[in-house]
Amino acid sequence: IGISNRVTNENSNCEMRKEERLCFIQPCQTNILKTIKIPKGKTCQPTFQPPKAEKLAFSGCSSTQSYKPTFCGVCLDKRCCIPNKSKMIIVQFDCPKEGSFKWKMMWITSCVCQRICSDPGDIFSGLKLL
Repeated sequence: IGISNRVTNENSNCEMRKEERLCFIQPCQTNILKTIKIPKGKTCQPTFQPPKAEKLAFSGCSSTQSYKPTFCGVCLDKRCCIPNKSKMIIVQFDCPKEGSFKWKMMWITSCVCQRICSDPGDIFSGLKLL
């Protein structure tokens, strides 16, 4: 799970505001192709879900509910898969010895495979390393 930041003026006063939300685009796995089943004759599987609902973990805390998120998949034809549509949900986390907190989270509803990516298959290709 990561944190997404943006500055927006999408509010009733049209004022610039910084917004933060949690995001979870793909699970951290060494070989995601073992998890995703690409249909025969197809080159892409834009979305996939884990087989069962699980609690989300963030910074040593875990969600109070179990979730079955939709993740962006993979393409085998030099395209990259990115979120296309999402909504915002509120997730409550419990932390050992520290109480609980709620945070907004981007919830992916669909992904799309596109050719605009500098390193095909790498969703983090746009990040610049320092």
